Amino acid sequence: MSVSNSVEIVEFGRLVDLAVQRILVSDDVAASKFYTRAPVEDPLRERQVLAEAGRRSAEMGLDREATIMFFRSQIEASKVVQRGLLLRWRAHPDQAPATSPDLDAIRARLDELTDQLLEELRSTQAVRRCARVCRTRLFDARSPVAAAHHLDALHRCALDMATGSVCSTT
Repeated sequence: MSVSNSVEIVEFGRLVDLAVQRILVSDDVAASKFYTRAPVEDPLRERQVLAEAGRRSAEMGLDREATIMFFRSQIEASKVVQRGLLLRWRAHPDQAPATSPDLDAIRARLDELTDQLLEELRSTQAVRRCARVCRTRLFDARSPVAAAHHLDALHRCALDMATGSVCSTT
């Protein structure tokens, strides 16, 4: 595959950065659930997100099932962060956020990130078809993006989960 290395890294850097941004929104989701005592699991919302991603992927020329798998990874990564933070805050209430964020604003931000992630999946589609090259480029992009965001172990674990299906998302 003769795609410029710098283009591949930039493209995966943007995709990884968007995945990190989505993971960081999970902090606000956890804060909202901490105050409302809502469960981490939200099957209705998850089905809506996955159905919309599947619908939009077909319109964009992306593989529907692979795109749904990618967004399922995003949701699972979010739940890892939510569970981790909720456990921490229950054990140490002094570390919990002082206020509950607006869930509608959070969902609007997640929808915006979904749009951007779909665009990045489309723009990286060619390099993702070559699994070996894809894995290398993804690995090269993940560490600097995680470092730039100063991710802790919980959020790095979520990032690994969120990007785990990128190279099988054609």
